[in-house]
Formats: sequence, C-alpha cells, structure tokens
Amino acid sequence: MPVARSDPRRATVVGIVGVVVGSILIFVVLFAGNLGGDSSHTTTSNSTFNVGSAKDRAAAIDRDKTPLLFNDTATGSVPLVVQHAGSDPTKGWIAFAATPDNGSCVLEWNRDQQTFKCGERTLPPDPGADFHHYPTRIDGDDLIVDLNPNSSSTSS
Repeated sequence: MPVARSDPRRATVVGIVGVVVGSILIFVVLFAGNLGGDSSHTTTSNSTFNVGSAKDRAAAIDRDKTPLLFNDTATGSVPLVVQHAGSDPTKGWIAFAATPDNGSCVLEWNRDQQTFKCGERTLPPDPGADFHHYPTRIDGDDLIVDLNPNSSSTSS
C-alpha cells in the first residue's frame, strides 16, 4: 500500500504556529508572575515556632543541663537556641539565634561549664546583644517563639 507524501510547506506552517504559540505562553507566564507588585519581599505563612509544652521543655533543660537547639525553622540557615532560667516554666524563657549578627561563629554548648563557646570566646547562657533575640510567650501550656526577623525581645 503506498504512503502519501507530506507537504513540506504544511509542516513548516505547523512548526511556525507551534513556536509562536509557545512563545506567547512563555510571555504570559512571565508577565503574570510580575503582576504581584514588589516581588523582592518574601513572607512566610507561619512566623511562630511552637516549641512544645513549656513544662516539659523546662524539665528537659533542667535535667540535661543543656539548652534546646533547633535548626532554623524558616530558612534552615540560622540555628535557634531556646534557654530557660528559673523554676517557673511559664517565665524565664529566652530564644536567640545561635550565630552572632556578624555571622562569625556558631555557638557550641559546654555542659560542664554551663557556657557557650563562640570561636575563642566563652559566653554566658544568654550571650547578649550580639545575638538576635526572639520574643517568647506561653500559649496555654505551649512555649511559642516569634521568628519574625524584625522582632526583638527582652527575656520573658
């Protein structure tokens, strides 16, 4: 059975139409992505971190003599330290970045001395103003840390 010959002009027209339609679709996608306004501003849907039961976390810190250490729950780039002082699990919470604002080191905990090491420096359990502190609050029994990058805190 003979096979019909294809018309090269017809194949060329179909190819050109396909390229034009594809180019228009790419343009529409790129244009639609820029309709949102300021695309350099990033927000997260959840800027708080529920650490868990304040009573249980305070007991664990007291038992292990070690603060709680977490990977950054927002970007994964800056670890988070949650520390408790005192006997009341509803008070005395502090949360701070495990790297100083200048990024020169990552804190390491020394359980025997109850201090942090940052490079060659030894720091207390609350290393102070060089480290970004996050507000904490108790919601029911849960300890909540506000991870909004613009928030700052004194100890609660």
